[in-house]
Amino acid sequence: MLAVFVSIVSLFSVVAGLKYELAIPLPEDERDAAALTILSLILIFAVAVISALCLYWWGDTLAEAMETPDLAGYLWLVPIAIVFTGMYKLFTYWAVRLKEFPIIAKTKIRQQVVTIAAQVSMFNMGGLGLLVGNVVGTGMGVLTLSTKVFGRKSWDRQPVRRVGYVSKRYRKFPIFSTWGGFLNTAGAQLPPLLFASTFGAGYAGFYALAHRLIAMPMGLVGQAVGQVFLSDAPAQYRSGELHSTLNQAHKILIKCILPPTAILILFGPSLFSVIFGEEWKVSGEVASWLSLWMLMTFTTSPLSSVFMVAEKQHLGMLMQAVLLVARVFGIGIGVIYDDFILAVVWFSIFNVLGYIIYQIVSFKVVGISWYVPLKNYVPAFILLFILNGLGQIFDIGASKVMFVAVVLFSAVYYIALTKELRPS
Repeated sequence: MLAVFVSIVSLFSVVAGLKYELAIPLPEDERDAAALTILSLILIFAVAVISALCLYWWGDTLAEAMETPDLAGYLWLVPIAIVFTGMYKLFTYWAVRLKEFPIIAKTKIRQQVVTIAAQVSMFNMGGLGLLVGNVVGTGMGVLTLSTKVFGRKSWDRQPVRRVGYVSKRYRKFPIFSTWGGFLNTAGAQLPPLLFASTFGAGYAGFYALAHRLIAMPMGLVGQAVGQVFLSDAPAQYRSGELHSTLNQAHKILIKCILPPTAILILFGPSLFSVIFGEEWKVSGEVASWLSLWMLMTFTTSPLSSVFMVAEKQHLGMLMQAVLLVARVFGIGIGVIYDDFILAVVWFSIFNVLGYIIYQIVSFKVVGISWYVPLKNYVPAFILLFILNGLGQIFDIGASKVMFVAVVLFSAVYYIALTKELRPS
């Protein structure tokens, strides 16, 4: 139920605000940023009302199609979650504009803590407890971030008069970025919906647990990197320095994500069996394959803003379409053979191919040759291929000694990486 609920909320939320919030860090005049905020808030509430009407009429049919009929009685939570999600994204981009990155990090951590605490405390409520906990957690941080926005002097300069101007000045965002964002979210939320309707809600749960545990820490770090990158990217693009920053960030991100990717490939099924119980070993197998998706998504985190900064949103939309087609094609192979794990395997493989195309185009936009991202990945892919082969031959995943050794090596690796990245 939670997996399907989150997918529905995500698909509605991605069009809330029509992506005008993405433009908030860009204008030099803060009054324009305030006008974009007013415009985005109006659109967020409008989309929430539309979603409520749609679910009122077709909610039961949707819940039945997703093999989660009990969800129909709880779909009234969707509009609330859309408002919270939209407002949090909106105020987060204000924080990016103001370079208040510590506040963003704190609110994200609080969101996760509150979500888990609320869901655990309401376990007697069953599925409803998971849904309410998710909505409460999503709403965390909105109040904290909003105080940083509405207390500024730009609101005294009647920004509402600029709403018409900014809606036209940044019209490429709703025209291209909204569709690009929808395609991206559709690709990310498609698996649990397809797994629920094709293999049953239980398999959607296996996928959702693996995806959630991988995406939670990756999202915190990856989004933070992307936000820091976005705060400086417009000025660097105008000065012609963005290409070197982008390439350096790409190399660093590959180095950062390598150890957890290797750990999941080697020990994913065993870790899930120990932590959650033997019945969740399937989620561990899913996580092991999703580690490739994690590697590619994490290293693409700063690239998503390249199309926006260069005002080539049409290319960004096209790349999201490529990713969506790749994901659908991968899952489709598993559906044809009626094999859940095969669907996950091909989903991950086609994700890698889709992201490589995405990165090549992103690098070309800032003037970097197409082969550079491929060259950056070569050492990582060789290492992961060797580790996977050794794991298959010697059953490393079942060895507690090997797990401890890999974790200790990862700790030493990160200490060395920290020293390498420390400014001289």
